[in-house]
Amino acid sequence: MSSSASDDRSVGFADRVVGMLERLPDVTRADDPELRDRLVEIERARNALEAEQAKVMLHMLHRAHADDVADTASMPVTVPTGTREEFVIDEIAVHLGCTRMAASHRFGVALGAREHPALLASWSTGSIDARKVAVISDGLTGIDPVSDPVLADRILGAAVDYATGHTAPQLRQWLSRRVIAADPAAAERRRERATAGRRVTLIPLPDGVTELTALMPSVQARQIYDAIDAIARGAGADDSRSMDQRRSDALFDILTGRAQPPKVHIQVVVPADTLTGVGDHPGWVPGIGPVTAHQSRELAGAGSDGGCHCQPGSTTPSVGDSCTTWRRLITDPNTGGLLDISERRYRPSAGLEWAVRTRDVTCRFPGCRRSAATNKTGTDLDHVIAWPDGPTSSANLAALCRRHHRLKHSPNWHADLHPDGTMTWTTPGGRTFTTYPWEYTEPRADPDDGGSRSTEAA
Repeated sequence: MSSSASDDRSVGFADRVVGMLERLPDVTRADDPELRDRLVEIERARNALEAEQAKVMLHMLHRAHADDVADTASMPVTVPTGTREEFVIDEIAVHLGCTRMAASHRFGVALGAREHPALLASWSTGSIDARKVAVISDGLTGIDPVSDPVLADRILGAAVDYATGHTAPQLRQWLSRRVIAADPAAAERRRERATAGRRVTLIPLPDGVTELTALMPSVQARQIYDAIDAIARGAGADDSRSMDQRRSDALFDILTGRAQPPKVHIQVVVPADTLTGVGDHPGWVPGIGPVTAHQSRELAGAGSDGGCHCQPGSTTPSVGDSCTTWRRLITDPNTGGLLDISERRYRPSAGLEWAVRTRDVTCRFPGCRRSAATNKTGTDLDHVIAWPDGPTSSANLAALCRRHHRLKHSPNWHADLHPDGTMTWTTPGGRTFTTYPWEYTEPRADPDDGGSRSTEAA
């Protein structure tokens, strides 16, 4: 088939799609519900087209491989040239008018989806986008579909369901915890292998700057970052440096002895049965994510050797001569949540503020991931029902970033905080979206529904 004939077919397909869009009612004449419906439907259609393009890429690979096999069988001597299969990505880049790196990324997502037919099928319906497909396929690498296909299919199905109502970063943490819980021993082996690869890398760049990077255990990295961030934030309002510049200078000052590393606070959240060694459910370190049961016990001061590794309430040497304070939280195995605290005043005490921020972890607006760790991260504690009509309690306080705090008080937006900690947002168009308290640990399955609640903090 000639190139022009191929182009005509491609243009014909594109013309049909464009024609379909042109036949839709004018957006200026749509009422509010129709406008929002179209927003969602266009997103689904875009996702489905991305999936169709992925299938085309995979078939291009299949045909190139088949042609290479046929050539090898017919040629008595191997010709020292590249194979068709080797240059499929280059051909994709040429046709799409993009870089080879961009084409390689799209092709990689397609390859990942090919390993899980159910994932590719869900993508084809438009219910999830390419980024979430990549998160799921990457996250499932810790599950062997051959040794336990039922488990792999169950986690995949739950991940697709979760992905439809959550962002890609939320999906990544949600899936990571379930993969750890599926095979705790394998997860611990993967952690040990990854930790063995720790390193520091120096990459000289032009104009007198160099990139210094470090690959290290996550908890150590968190300690270091929190230490340099504390120094950067304490520099004062009259400091003209940006926060990035302050952190860079703080790292140099700590390592060269010009500054004393400040005390930092790390929380480790451990299910009660994991702490005692009865279970192996993963724990959680805020700012890092899920950690294996073995590491959870070590961080909580209950290592398998019986020694005190990081005893809660005590101090343990960390960066330089500084100390790290560890706070241990033990969660209810049935809910994964924290208890309510109430006070008779407008401004919450330090203890209540800590409890609410620990419960929420991020801003409670759907999809927002602004950290709620402290007010220095740009999040406020908002009385959902204005005080004094509403009490100063964790049942009436929610962490909101400054932007979404303002949004809550703007016309036609409404928020409700329920006794179980869930928060329902109503948009100007009347649609509702729900966010949940952070589930530090996986709630036990409800015998009535046959599975665990598949919700996460927004």
